[in-house]
Amino acid sequence: MIEATQELARAPLGDPAAALDRGIDLLPHGGRVAVAVGSRRIEGLPALLALIAERLGGRGCRPFIVPAMGSHGGATAGGQERMLAGLGITEDSTGMPVESSMEVVALGSTPGGAEAFVDRAAYESDAIVVVNRVGPHTGYSGPVQSGVVKMLAVGLGKEAGASALHRHGFSAGHLIGEVADLVLENGPPVTAVALVEDGVKELSRLEVLVGGEMREREPELLASAVSMWPRLPVDSVDILVVEEIGKDISGIGMDPMVTGRGKETEEGAATFNAKLVVALRLTPQSAGNATGVGHADVITGRLLADIDFEAMKRNVNASGALHRARIPSVAASDAEALSMALASLEGVSSERARVVRIKNTRQLSTMQVSGPVASELEAVPGVTLGARATLEFDSEGNLLPPGASGGR
Repeated sequence: MIEATQELARAPLGDPAAALDRGIDLLPHGGRVAVAVGSRRIEGLPALLALIAERLGGRGCRPFIVPAMGSHGGATAGGQERMLAGLGITEDSTGMPVESSMEVVALGSTPGGAEAFVDRAAYESDAIVVVNRVGPHTGYSGPVQSGVVKMLAVGLGKEAGASALHRHGFSAGHLIGEVADLVLENGPPVTAVALVEDGVKELSRLEVLVGGEMREREPELLASAVSMWPRLPVDSVDILVVEEIGKDISGIGMDPMVTGRGKETEEGAATFNAKLVVALRLTPQSAGNATGVGHADVITGRLLADIDFEAMKRNVNASGALHRARIPSVAASDAEALSMALASLEGVSSERARVVRIKNTRQLSTMQVSGPVASELEAVPGVTLGARATLEFDSEGNLLPPGASGGR
């Protein structure tokens, strides 16, 4: 394998505090304020939440955090609080207590027939502040996908809200906006802190939006995010090795814009294709929810042992995408998983196999590629090839980090 480094879009936001303060007058003034936070890993989020808490406190508010993650965390109050803690989001790190509950208030139905729900603690607060990254969704397409609008419509709706919306299928993305409108009309005042990441997943933009402005601004923010979204520098491989998958990385464990699996795309749209996907482990932050494991072809016994099947079932039942919980072929070790994948390639020798190894689908600056892929990358602008090294495993057959010693 050869190390490959690619240049990804970089547009870091130098001073998040200054960006937040530009919208300071739009933040709530006084009263109990529910700060909605989701399950995704966002760089620097605990520090940003502490900053938001400080600004809210300075405006006479009493902020508290509510998990806004639909059916994640096993669809339990304790599970969702633990997911936040796994992301470093606690009362100690943010200065805000966490009030986790699955209790919701029903708000009625939208014109399109979708039922709307909202977390009871948020509904009974004086104001809501939604904090989320804007980016492409793993299932929905359209001008509003994953972001502050969906968090308001689905994340804050808990399991009831997620199930109600997903019951209409991933082709009904327009209902996200309808549900959000109902929450805006019937709930307390809503402010959003919308975040956009660049290609290396650093914070690039921060905008404070109020009420219906969320609906107006999110399509532009989504377009900005998609323009910088990281992807692999090749169109196809025989085997894609993903060292870790998880709910903190993507809603389906592996970003479909990277793997090419898990989301229907428009006909003719450029997508990556891997004959086989090998997934080696589940992130601890996933709390056992391995939704999306069904998009892999081979997994390890280590990953299988870390699955909380009840948590995963609750998640896929809420989304309606039951296939995401299918269990692929299981190997005893990382080494056996790779051997199984290589052996299944018809008419392709190990020397000719096109293989890419990544840590996860969020971190794509550096990867390892096999010789045939490296030959193709020599002509790709922005890609630099580095050292050549043999894959190494520990005594139990687990893959060692690139450059590690002591393998067999």
